[in-house]
Amino acid sequence: MLEHSRAKIKLLSLYMDRYLNILNQSRYTSDILLYDMFCGKGVYENGGQGSPIIFLKKRKEIYYQNKGSKTSSAKFHCHFNDIDETKVEKLNSVIGNKNLHYSEIGSLEITSMDYRQMLEEIINELEELNREKAFIFIDPYGYKDIRAEDIKRLLMFENAEVLLFLPTQFMFRFEKKSTPESLKEFISELVPEQEWPESLTGLEFIENLLDKFREYLGEDYFADSFIIARDVNQYFCLLFFTSHIRGFEKMLEAKWKIDEEEGRGWKYRMENDLFSKQDKTPKTDKLKAKLAYFIQNERTNSELYQFGLHQGYRPTHVTSILRDFESQGKLEKKFKDGTTARKNAFYINYRNHKNDPSKIRIKLKE
Repeated sequence: MLEHSRAKIKLLSLYMDRYLNILNQSRYTSDILLYDMFCGKGVYENGGQGSPIIFLKKRKEIYYQNKGSKTSSAKFHCHFNDIDETKVEKLNSVIGNKNLHYSEIGSLEITSMDYRQMLEEIINELEELNREKAFIFIDPYGYKDIRAEDIKRLLMFENAEVLLFLPTQFMFRFEKKSTPESLKEFISELVPEQEWPESLTGLEFIENLLDKFREYLGEDYFADSFIIARDVNQYFCLLFFTSHIRGFEKMLEAKWKIDEEEGRGWKYRMENDLFSKQDKTPKTDKLKAKLAYFIQNERTNSELYQFGLHQGYRPTHVTSILRDFESQGKLEKKFKDGTTARKNAFYINYRNHKNDPSKIRIKLKE
């Protein structure tokens, strides 16, 4: 298992920790469906655990932690797929040997279909969902079969979230030189080829890709990236897509857990760095500048909650900056009835966004 793959699996694991518990305890969710479209064989020669093993371990852990709870009723159904039958056979063997599947937790299906066939099967199943939620992990062998339309089709039912891994270091390498047809097709679906902005670095390529995905999907969807730096200007990328703001917040929490300074990604040997054990202060200067501009007009707690997430920051980051503005005497804060809000009261969180989105209004003083 390579270092960048280990970083990818760590993000997946942290997200599962945070969000599966929320879904499991929600009275609006009956069952949880976990799809892994390129599951591989589950384990690597050096003992590293792949995505299907993470899915099975997390569902087992969460199920038994919450068993008997009044708020816990969901079952976890896994569907693992890989076109390579040898890998599928190996995965079946690993699951059996490690005793990872229990029917009382949910169903387990392992198939060997090509990507297009698997995609259509998932979409057909999503069409039938009511109170179920689905998470789809797409970690392809390359990118030639992946289309932006695939992501949009998976998201259109509003009950699914998608995590897509892309080998962006190879995509950037051929962006302007000897560009293969597969990359041209991938880019032209997001934007006309002649309008694609030039990327001077691998990071710029990822930022351009994310921006174009956001434009392509529209404001009803959230999209963000997790960058995995393997070497100088060598980057892989995980792209996360959802229409569910709570799921998006949990993914951002997972990102900031790994990268406490920027919430941006993972660098080679980050965990072995001499300073990695020290507390790191989040770098929020970019957010501070954008937030100062945003609150030149009056904004509600819900608008501020959504604004921060769209910028890739957690609600705690927004609140911290607003506290700083308030300590400098720069803020006007009022409850919706017009009364002045007490100091350090901001209500920027999911609960107030959902239940009391206009609880407070905040504006920079002129």
